[in-house]
Amino acid sequence: MLILSLAKMKIMTHRLTSTALAFMLLIFTSCSAQEMEKELKDEAEVTVPQASKVKEPHRYGGWYCPDNFGFEPVNIQELDQVPVVTDRLPTEEELQSNQSLINVDTEKYPDARALDMDLPRAARIYNQSNGLQELIIVIQAIVVQGDTVLGYRFPNGGNGSAWLSEVNFLSSEEIAEMGSQPYYFSKLKIKASKEEIWKAMTQSDYAKVLGEKFDEQDFFSSEWANESRVQLKRSSAEEEANGFIGMHYGNFYLHIDYTRAGFHYSEKILMIENHEEQSTELIFANGPYPGDYEAARSKWDAWMAEVKEASEKS
Repeated sequence: MLILSLAKMKIMTHRLTSTALAFMLLIFTSCSAQEMEKELKDEAEVTVPQASKVKEPHRYGGWYCPDNFGFEPVNIQELDQVPVVTDRLPTEEELQSNQSLINVDTEKYPDARALDMDLPRAARIYNQSNGLQELIIVIQAIVVQGDTVLGYRFPNGGNGSAWLSEVNFLSSEEIAEMGSQPYYFSKLKIKASKEEIWKAMTQSDYAKVLGEKFDEQDFFSSEWANESRVQLKRSSAEEEANGFIGMHYGNFYLHIDYTRAGFHYSEKILMIENHEEQSTELIFANGPYPGDYEAARSKWDAWMAEVKEASEKS
């Protein structure tokens, strides 16, 4: 397994249909960092010289964890506020504080080193899970076994890693043309179970709109069950939408990507229940809002407060 910091994998959710399962496997090849297998078959007893032995491949590139809100949303115009470690491999403390992503086993890979690169940098990477050239912020670059691996965070929250060849860096002019890209982000501790929070959500206008938009009214008005999950997909002249909602490893997760005239907007909801404390952390991120961010923030703050109040009354 990949060695990551601060449990960097609170993972995502999908429906148990054949179509959604294929979609799920694309996404969660991600947080398990794509297991690499090496099979050596010796058909004869031949003594192989030490210098000719095949090196075990490393497993440091290719994970995708958009639900890890240890890495909060970031306005792409505020890259100077993104912490990074560039001149060396990170310490355990720096990994724990999310200044970096990849913790390399230097005993196993003594050649590992940090690549001399000016970071953070904005870039794009093709995301197989949603078919988008998604915006990322590269915060780490390492060389291990001759490979260059990049650790990045998403502007809408979460993180991943990739090989250098998979990433297209943006110029300062391209970033400036985007303008300000703020995201709404909120965390609430609610004295209720995830089922009680789900019930409160289904009574809100937000869930009713989603139910109508994706023709899933029954799902968005149903009693919650751990096996409940559904893929959300919609295509129209105005927008393309692709997402899912459900349970995975005990956590509730909703993730929807919208594309409207080339503009990428996303919504993510994560519920992490603490059974000992009889509470649930509700995390909501959406955006960006290049226009009236303050109006959006006021709207979603009111919705979060509504869900919290209704959940705790249950």
